[in-house]
Amino acid sequence: PNFKLNKAVIDRRIALLEEEGIVFKYNSPVDVEHLPEGFDAYVVSTGTPTARDLKIPGRELKGVHFALEMLSQQNRVLAGMEFKKEELVNAKGKDVLVIGGGDTGSDCIGTAHRQGCKSVTQIEIMPRPVDGPDDPKNPWPNWPRTLKTTSSHEEGCTRRWNINSLEFLGDKNGKLTGVRVQEITWKPNPDGGRPLMEPVGKPEIIKCEMVLLAMGFLKPEQPKFAPNVFVAGDAANGASLVVRAMASGKQIAAQIDKFLSK
Repeated sequence: PNFKLNKAVIDRRIALLEEEGIVFKYNSPVDVEHLPEGFDAYVVSTGTPTARDLKIPGRELKGVHFALEMLSQQNRVLAGMEFKKEELVNAKGKDVLVIGGGDTGSDCIGTAHRQGCKSVTQIEIMPRPVDGPDDPKNPWPNWPRTLKTTSSHEEGCTRRWNINSLEFLGDKNGKLTGVRVQEITWKPNPDGGRPLMEPVGKPEIIKCEMVLLAMGFLKPEQPKFAPNVFVAGDAANGASLVVRAMASGKQIAAQIDKFLSK
């Protein structure tokens, strides 16, 4: 979102790259199975385009969106693009439910506030992380599971953990009115592996007119490429952060330099 990364920074970077002789071709779909001829090396850095879906009853209701439907459209709106009223994914005046507790969910919260939402609730199926830096159940070198509060959360948001979504609810016109959810707890699996999810109490309904699915992205399955084809960033490793994509790009550049120097 623009409130996290001003697009003038990206425009400035692209201008610098163009000055160095790089040619950018936009609106040019490429099939990675049939790469264009005439190049000595290729880099596939197409990200992770497929979001994880939530296929529960009512998924087809109007008002249930993938997070990027909102986020990418908002960037385009701020850049001057116009959309028809029925195409807009806008939170103005709505109670918004964000499903997913990661960075994408945080972006949805901040964007919903800027669009003038009535309220925002964020739910996460996993347990609430610890507040402090140390978690005895998750020692180093595991990735730290600590509570992350972003500037978007500080702008106003109800946050809940251990919540499983059961069904999207709607009116007779097919518009979303709420989500039936179930508080759960996680129990150790006697057979090992993933813990078992058990319900706690009775299901409840969270009232909302917009749901944003922010549950992560599926790692792309790449075909077997020729030796002169390299894969970088999220396309290689699955969804991660901008800084990791930049680091991956530098690593791939070094590999290509070595490959072409042979």
